[in-house]
Amino acid sequence: MQASLHSSELLTSFIHSYNEEQTEIERQEQMHALYKANVQDEIALLKSKLEAERRFTTKLQEDINQNNIDLNKAAQAVENGLLIAKKQTALNKKIETLENQNASLHEQLKIAQKKVTELNQLNPKKLKEQNKRQKEANEKAQARAKYLEKCTKENQAEIKDLTGVIKKATLTIAELKHDLDRSKGTGVYHSGEHHLIIWPQEINIEREDGTNFKGRTLLYLHQSGRGGLLAQDSDMTTHLCPGPKGGLRPSKDTLEFAERWLSQVNEVQGGVVTELDMIPVNLNSKAGDA
Repeated sequence: MQASLHSSELLTSFIHSYNEEQTEIERQEQMHALYKANVQDEIALLKSKLEAERRFTTKLQEDINQNNIDLNKAAQAVENGLLIAKKQTALNKKIETLENQNASLHEQLKIAQKKVTELNQLNPKKLKEQNKRQKEANEKAQARAKYLEKCTKENQAEIKDLTGVIKKATLTIAELKHDLDRSKGTGVYHSGEHHLIIWPQEINIEREDGTNFKGRTLLYLHQSGRGGLLAQDSDMTTHLCPGPKGGLRPSKDTLEFAERWLSQVNEVQGGVVTELDMIPVNLNSKAGDA
């Protein structure tokens, strides 16, 4: 009887131990499945971030290429203006030389006329010979003077054409500089703690009645760092644009871009803004093209 009871206890203990082992195996399998699912989700998230970064890098390179093209055009316009100015200087020097030659010929003509007057008092035969030689000299001098006058007129016409080209190049350079200044957002008013800066883009603004209007604006900034856009409505009334619902809350992507930009300019470049830092990242253009 005691041996039978001992066997029953062993069987019960074995079954209990077996059940606990199976429970532990099932728990480990569940944890493994959960870990595997988490790893797959993390891989998918990393792939998504990598693709977004690739698209951002591609758009940034396209913007850089376009800005390089614009800068090369501006540089070519400046170089053309410098070449025209150099040619203008050479022509001015040539005109000055021709004018000096004309003055010298006029002086020679005066001397010849004086000699003719003096020869009138000489022997008629010698006077005739002198007059003949003087006439030939005068004819040569007049031909030379006509040639120089023709060259002067041609040079003046060329100078006039080049002057027009220089004016056009100067206007082009001024327009390029003006466009560049407008695209940077230039400060136009500073008084104490109050500042106004040209906002480089036209925007759509909502009136109090819910209607919209489009126009240029000024960015108002207080010395504390807070600000907003000042706009005119159809009644020519200037007012501060209302804030968005829920207050001014930059998105996560906006804050991340600002953090990268400010770290690059302030920490790496010591507060110096380069041409690369001025390249805009306009993600709205993608939405407009869609």
